[in-house]
Amino acid sequence: MKLGTLFSDHAVLQQHRTLPVWGETLPGLLVKAEIAGKQAFARASADGNFQLSLPSLPPGGPHELKVSSPENEAETVIVHDVLVGEVWFCSGQSNMQYTLGTTRPEEKLHPEQIPVSRRQEKEFVERVREPEKFRFFTVSTKVTGCREKYCEGEWKTMTAENASAASAAAAWFGLELREKLDVPVGLICCSWGASIIESWTSPEALKTNPDTRSMIETWEKLRGQAEMWDPARQVSPLQSLARPDDGNRGFAQGWAAPDFDDSTWKTMNVPGSWIGQRIAGNGAVWVRKKIMLPESPAGHDLTLHLGGIDKHDITYFNGVEIGRTGKELETSFCSTPRAYRIPGELVRPGENLIAIRGFSFLMDGAFGGKAEHYHLDSESASFPLAGTWKAQAEYDRGKISRNQPAAWNPGNQNTPGLKFDSMVRPLLPYAVRGVIWYQGESNTETLTSSVQYRKKMETLIRDWRFRWGQPELPFIQVQLADYREPAGYDEFSCWAVLRESQRKACLSLPAVYLASALDSGEENDIHPQDKKSVGFRLAAQALYHVYGRHGQPPGGPEVCEVKPEKDGALRVFFRFAEGMELRGEPGKSFCLAGADGKYYPAESAEIEGDSIVLTSSAVKNPLSVRYAWSDNPHEILYNGDCPAAAFEAGIQKQEKENDRL
Repeated sequence: MKLGTLFSDHAVLQQHRTLPVWGETLPGLLVKAEIAGKQAFARASADGNFQLSLPSLPPGGPHELKVSSPENEAETVIVHDVLVGEVWFCSGQSNMQYTLGTTRPEEKLHPEQIPVSRRQEKEFVERVREPEKFRFFTVSTKVTGCREKYCEGEWKTMTAENASAASAAAAWFGLELREKLDVPVGLICCSWGASIIESWTSPEALKTNPDTRSMIETWEKLRGQAEMWDPARQVSPLQSLARPDDGNRGFAQGWAAPDFDDSTWKTMNVPGSWIGQRIAGNGAVWVRKKIMLPESPAGHDLTLHLGGIDKHDITYFNGVEIGRTGKELETSFCSTPRAYRIPGELVRPGENLIAIRGFSFLMDGAFGGKAEHYHLDSESASFPLAGTWKAQAEYDRGKISRNQPAAWNPGNQNTPGLKFDSMVRPLLPYAVRGVIWYQGESNTETLTSSVQYRKKMETLIRDWRFRWGQPELPFIQVQLADYREPAGYDEFSCWAVLRESQRKACLSLPAVYLASALDSGEENDIHPQDKKSVGFRLAAQALYHVYGRHGQPPGGPEVCEVKPEKDGALRVFFRFAEGMELRGEPGKSFCLAGADGKYYPAESAEIEGDSIVLTSSAVKNPLSVRYAWSDNPHEILYNGDCPAAAFEAGIQKQEKENDRL
């Protein structure tokens, strides 16, 4: 006899819910399950599979779960140290996978500085009481291209020794539930970095969505080919799509030389993405900047500081190479700041030339980091370099995405449906209270994909609810954190559009909620360290909506209605508005649009009860408002310590949305 993967020692079962138990044994055999004085029976099918349902249990334990056959004593499995309490399924991509013990690159560079993640890990361990009642199960990251019955993983108690391996966002979420509910808590952590939502959705459900039907049909044709199952073909997108550098042709053309005429080159903001600024796609891109130096540094060594360059760079000063980072298909240096020594003999008074050749073979291509990362230092002075540079593509391979059919294979985690079949299917239909979900970054490649995310999220929610047999299984999403350089309104922000898709999914389906992370991100790292805020905000949503703890709001103010006001103003109403406050300048986050759909900054914002009155002299009759509409917006509207989620709302749009609530 063999039980489903989750039925193993130290498991946590969901309280006050019927408990499915499944596995396999001899064909046709009668099976009995018993725990805490409750029992249930079922008979195995012709292929030996069985599933039975134990009656619900109150919180407590530890118990012993015994599954046996009255017809064959040898067919017996006993699961020890089983608790009954609250069980949550925790899924998504890297920001959910990010563990309490994740090591940051700066820890090696500056061991004397304790990063936020390390401080939070220490605080978490110190706060955990009775770790034996707080447990987690991490599903192994593995796909096979097959419909799996079992996966790899084990239940662990949240001891100081084990906690570092737990999802940080999930762990903080679970800790808040432990402290507020005082029952055992179990977290099933099933996540994978850089994953797209389509891979977490079942193939059957993907066929029901017009935006994903062609994906799964294409994959079904590909998987029918014999060569697709050759182990040599089952490689990562990096291995299947990426090509090494074609060679440095720009240097031979004099692009590093001070006297080269770059007047016909494009301009580019550095730091920034050259793909995002439409300089080129993946490939090699050069940037050049002239800097005027006084007499004092001339003849002395200098240090050139740059942000993380995605993926590789070769850097020149006055035509001479002073440093390079990355080779072949390495990806580990995309966020690593550079510091290159400039020999004194290259430094002269007056005009000097810095040239950087960046190379990217997959996904984004950028001269990244913060503005303050870009500077030239002497012993007595520092010269800032961020701003406008000249830019030119040496060669352009176009935008290379790891999510395209050319990369799909049974070993690629982002092949449509594969993570569902290999990682989620083996866990169904284990009784859980709800799902917390932190994903979406990998679906922001284009505005189209960001718009489509709403229906894809709705498809996944309906799919999982059907599979779990819980029609209103609670889903709590994390609205994407702030990322990249802070900016005002950005009409073409894929992150802003995807955040709105996340919000709209909450409006279209019952029991779907949103936790804002707009102020917990990092502009130069897609993996922000502050997972405590995220976990606590997820827990606040759960405590309010799922557990009925209404003592405090579930999060920041939530937009609910928009009405026109006299004198060309727009009044925006909010739920959970008690304690609502504005911070900073409203024009940095609120923008208004009229019938032409063009948005302009709000010049005034006044709180009146549960509403805010917005005006803009550029919009005489405003019809809609956008809030926090950029990759890294200026959050401004708070309720206590929690910012409002980013949103778009209009007079007619909001009336239709309210009709669905």
